[in-house]
Amino acid sequence: MRNPSKGTYLAHFIVLAAVTAAVLLPFIDKAFHMDDTLFLWTARQILERPWDFYGFQGNWDGALAAAPAIIKNPPVAAYYLALAGWFAGFSEKALHLAFIFPAFLAVWGSYALARRICLMPLLAALLALATPAFLVSSTTLMCDVVMLAFWVWAVFFWVKGVEDQSRFSLLFSGILIALASLTKYFGVSLIPLLAVYSILNGGKGIKALPFLLIPVGALGGYHFYTQILYGKSLLLDASGYSAEIAGGSQRLDRAIVSVIFAGGCVITALFFMPSALGIMAIIPGLALIAAAAVYFVSRDLLGVVELWTGSYGWGYVAQLAVYGAAGIGILVLALVDFIKRRDSYSVLLGLWVFGTLAFTIFFNWTVNGRSILPMAPAVAILLARAAEETRPGKLRLWVPVALALAVSLLVTWADYRLANSSRDAARAITAKYSSGPGRLWFQGHWGFQYYLEERGAKALEWKDLRIAPEDTIAFPFNNSGLRLMPADKFAVVEELRYTPSNLLSTMTLGPGAGFYASEWGPLPFMLFPQNDEKYQVLFPRFAE
Repeated sequence: MRNPSKGTYLAHFIVLAAVTAAVLLPFIDKAFHMDDTLFLWTARQILERPWDFYGFQGNWDGALAAAPAIIKNPPVAAYYLALAGWFAGFSEKALHLAFIFPAFLAVWGSYALARRICLMPLLAALLALATPAFLVSSTTLMCDVVMLAFWVWAVFFWVKGVEDQSRFSLLFSGILIALASLTKYFGVSLIPLLAVYSILNGGKGIKALPFLLIPVGALGGYHFYTQILYGKSLLLDASGYSAEIAGGSQRLDRAIVSVIFAGGCVITALFFMPSALGIMAIIPGLALIAAAAVYFVSRDLLGVVELWTGSYGWGYVAQLAVYGAAGIGILVLALVDFIKRRDSYSVLLGLWVFGTLAFTIFFNWTVNGRSILPMAPAVAILLARAAEETRPGKLRLWVPVALALAVSLLVTWADYRLANSSRDAARAITAKYSSGPGRLWFQGHWGFQYYLEERGAKALEWKDLRIAPEDTIAFPFNNSGLRLMPADKFAVVEELRYTPSNLLSTMTLGPGAGFYASEWGPLPFMLFPQNDEKYQVLFPRFAE
């Protein structure tokens, strides 16, 4: 492939660094959100006992439990978080600033890989960046973007090692695969993916296969280390947990929801497909949207959403149809690339996309934007490869990127506002009720838990409820692990409402959209959410 000159490479490097910083810096004061709390707990434990990363207890499901029973991710991202916290403190701004670095590494790695695979690497890297999956995940402190950074560089160095017969590149790739796998278990997928790519490259690829023993050995070491330290293999425990939860789901619905999430979370495909495949792609695309709409209209239920009750109707079905059609378009894009080119890159990118979707359907504990994230660089490179053939003009090349980036920023802003509303509620409640004569208890977890515990509140333990007459209970309606408190025993003394965004939501109380868990709804994000974020404060009735 023809690659940019060194001067062009430097210019592209600067552009990518500037764009990554520009889109993420506005969100550095975002409240800790969702599972950020688990990673913060782990990071603080690492600072105290770095060899015993999960040697603590927490209440995440209404019962005090050992960390290995709660946390189902390996600890590398938490080590990075601990380093950032040790160096700059555990404020929101300091930690989000630190996490811009792995986000940039993921974008830069996508560019470096695209240079070897397509003619427009800058376009490919920006297409990967301009996705809700990437931008929203980059404003959290979870492991997903850190894993993605290791992932894309592992693929780059493996491809370079095979093509250039570089043992150093293969060695470095093996280490990066191990790091990706110990950041998030999905990284293990790199081993079969790169093994297939290597075999397709004949003798020089087969010679590279022994380097895949590096991550295998690292995972084996992690298996035995955690077995000794915690009495069970955390690697096997996580796989069993995911299989148990995913196995109980309806496969067809999970597959449909996964395709919808792919189309929404990698929304660059929706905007860029006509440019990549030609204007005529609009006609079958519209037909596909219409067919999807008819299909959803014929159903009463999708996942947990009853499509034709409450506030759901044609607007909701339209969003399902558009994202679902875009998701199918992504799969068609990978197939078309293979049919036209039939090279090892086509197989690599196609398996990357289909493998991510298969993992989400069959192995992940839920369908969410974080599980779709790994396919974003592969889809972006496929789009850039398709655009090489149609050779669109600059307007058709860059306007779709700008549109996708605008939508992705809007989704990121909505999630930012949602996270901040939870922090605002926690602070308002603790300011009024934490200094009373009794204890302030709470239900719910995620970032809400972090800010309440920071100010002395305590999570309810269902098997050992000890609520005194002077105590109060904070109850968030849009959260996890909730149990309604009986009205005959608890009185609502105050209700707080927040409206993060009237335009868009990533986690709706309804349900409707569930970027972080499809149990909230089969859309990764939805337009015009109907419900506010609601919180109540309750007193025991025998205190009246």
